Amino acid sequence: MKNPFVLICFFALVAAFGQDKRQAAMEKRVTELHRVMGLNEKEQWKKFMLENYSKSLLERPVKSTTKTSEEGSTTSTSATTADMLEEKLKMFEKLHRDFGSSRVVSLKTVNDKIEMILENTSGLKGNFNIAFEKKTPFLIDGINIEINQNRH
Repeated sequence: MKNPFVLICFFALVAAFGQDKRQAAMEKRVTELHRVMGLNEKEQWKKFMLENYSKSLLERPVKSTTKTSEEGSTTSTSATTADMLEEKLKMFEKLHRDFGSSRVVSLKTVNDKIEMILENTSGLKGNFNIAFEKKTPFLIDGINIEINQNRH
């Protein structure tokens, strides 16, 4: 019979290595997302999505909610469309306009997600919460973005 302590140590080491590998893959994808956002080439945005988004994210309709607040009142609008890739490209174009020349203010792993905060030259901040698949190759499975409209 094998020593149970040795087996526990072995499985802990394997789990730790797997977690490090996952985190490195997640960080690499998020860093690449920020880099590609700065490009002016729609084909590069499309290539990034096809290589880094999960199949379920590519097939999922785009959901967008914009909340504005004026003098205490809040309005909200939503849009969901059927042509998923084209709508994702339109969303990427908006991200390019807002954050194409941004800097990364913060990048941290929280549970199974990465939180990235970007700030553009006019002070617009975006908080990106990016979820990933649980299994290798750890593709991006969801992106939630909150934009702070209070510019300097």
